[in-house]
Amino acid sequence: MRVLRELTPSPRPTAVALGFFDGVHRGHRAVLSAAVSCRREGLTPAAFFFTSSPKKDSAKQQLSSNADKIRMFEEIGIERLYIIDFERLKNKTPYAFVKDVLRDVFNAKKVFCGFNYRFGRAGSGDTELLRELCYGQGIDAFVCDTVVEDGVVVSSSEIRRLLRAGEIKRANRLLGYDFGVRSTSVEGNHIGTLMHTPTVNLRFPENTVLPRFGVYASIVTIDGERYIGVTNVGVKPTITDAGIPNCETWMPEYRGGELYGKTVDVRLRDFIRPERKFSGLQELEEAIKRDGNTALSILK
Repeated sequence: MRVLRELTPSPRPTAVALGFFDGVHRGHRAVLSAAVSCRREGLTPAAFFFTSSPKKDSAKQQLSSNADKIRMFEEIGIERLYIIDFERLKNKTPYAFVKDVLRDVFNAKKVFCGFNYRFGRAGSGDTELLRELCYGQGIDAFVCDTVVEDGVVVSSSEIRRLLRAGEIKRANRLLGYDFGVRSTSVEGNHIGTLMHTPTVNLRFPENTVLPRFGVYASIVTIDGERYIGVTNVGVKPTITDAGIPNCETWMPEYRGGELYGKTVDVRLRDFIRPERKFSGLQELEEAIKRDGNTALSILK
């Protein structure tokens, strides 16, 4: 997959998936897969996303990091991916977007979007206008069917709601993958080592949504090996009053060495309990070990 950060014209005709793709959830994947299916017609599957959200109130609430999105686009089969600063395009009219971007940059022959797609200055264009403007530029525009799971339409807003409520299993079903964080392990305060429960500490990217604070059964991947983990998402009130959200995981069966500086992937599978403040380290250690046994019983 070729990743471009400038509006470089495509030398080949493309099929373009349109959307913000803030989580590459099952609804997004339907749009992306529709574009990928046009490869058999000789069209290059293409897509783009903005480096920041067009919606100011969700600018720090993406469902996945840009690095994760790039990886998922490639896995789905996108061959030409543009990552563009929203400020560069926000003032284009719907007509200018179709002509200057879809026609002249993407060399689009077909475009695909979801039912609620908006485009152009202030989101003034809808799917009907997209069809009309694309037709005038010799482009076929298609609106993909909605994807329904658990009786609700799969959408980023619904997934955010589920994550904040701690309904991680339902959120994962709508996402089509397990929500989590992939990052470089950072050094903690070594309290876990003192309690014989050494942990790996990850920071959530600033632009991603935080799930409900609490303890989760998780799957941890390190150097291609998978381990069952018990993950605390929150601010560790027993240890510190700094109030900085953290993703801290103990793996009951991990017997390897230090993980500082390693890339670690933690995926949340099941909610065990809310975060709480304990009376001291002994009570905290007992709780962590109970949670570890719970995670093992859930995921083994």
